[in-house]
Amino acid sequence: MIRVMVVDDSALVRKIATDILSADPEITVAATAANAEFAIAKLDRERPDVITLDLEMPGMGGLEAIRRIMSVRPTPIIVMSAHAQKGADFTLQALEAGAVDFVLKPSNSLSGGIPAIARELTEKVRDAARIVMAPPTSLSIPHEAQAEAALAEAERAATPSAPVAAPPFDGEGCDLVAIGTSTGGPVALKMVLTQLPGDFPVGIVVVQHMPPVFTKAFADRLDSVCAMRVKEAESGDPILPGRVLIAPGNWHITVTRFGVEPKVALNQSDPVNGHRPSVDVLMRSVAREYGSRAVGVIMTGMGKDGAEGLRELYARGGRVIAQDKNTSVIYGMNKEVVQNGNAHEVVPVDQIAFRLRAHARGGSAARSAI
Repeated sequence: MIRVMVVDDSALVRKIATDILSADPEITVAATAANAEFAIAKLDRERPDVITLDLEMPGMGGLEAIRRIMSVRPTPIIVMSAHAQKGADFTLQALEAGAVDFVLKPSNSLSGGIPAIARELTEKVRDAARIVMAPPTSLSIPHEAQAEAALAEAERAATPSAPVAAPPFDGEGCDLVAIGTSTGGPVALKMVLTQLPGDFPVGIVVVQHMPPVFTKAFADRLDSVCAMRVKEAESGDPILPGRVLIAPGNWHITVTRFGVEPKVALNQSDPVNGHRPSVDVLMRSVAREYGSRAVGVIMTGMGKDGAEGLRELYARGGRVIAQDKNTSVIYGMNKEVVQNGNAHEVVPVDQIAFRLRAHARGGSAARSAI
């Protein structure tokens, strides 16, 4: 049984959230709290597996509450707040502080929007309950020599995932990097992208499962801390060296090399694997257009989105990098790729940027891992 604590200053929200979660036979609401102080006081006694938390409360605010909970009893936290829709940046800060996911309250009346969020909230609580929390650690950005040593150790410990018959990666660099991720992705992407230089020689296209209201705020937030330029993609945007294009929420993104310069295109065809944007949609287009001249990266997230697209990229000679289990919030999407035998490299999140730099420049570091 999954034990949940619901924290919100609204009695109505607490009741509705309790009713939603209690309807699932595998979930019980072990406790509720009207503010963060009460919630923290109940942690040791109630020992919840998951906490749903409002960000905008009197007294201790949501961000401080997340930090305090992570310091005294790390617990998966799902942000559930009306403030999130008008303050996407606030919710992104909550994810950086330690929250694992978020659910938007409906924009008009909460009670009228319950059917729209009930399934999502229940599914995200189930997913969060699988996460094994640990006290937060600071993953420092490694110097290149340290990165090479850490990578060598990771490769010695890893089980090779590439069959002997796999098409070889040419080792001469790449023309595009494509990244897919979901739960835990905002923090993981920030770590990867902030380690890349502003003159990174190829463009990067990203699918992060995220609602429309958040993707622009997420791109803007990354742009403010990265040396590379980061923007929410628009259809027709050119793929340029030193630039990252983030798929907008509710839009699939594909790449094309037709014409004068490579570009991205957006469409609203049916969701794939329950997602729009879908990592599979992106990776299939990358496989068709770039083949062996692309590197695909799959990171933390629940489910299997990206597995089939990366299978195709792998078969066409592209390089596939998967984030390892130990640094993933949820080892799901990346696990699927690894278990399928379609990952050439399985590395910690703080080594992914180093590998991308190696492949993009086509140096000896890239060839040594092949």
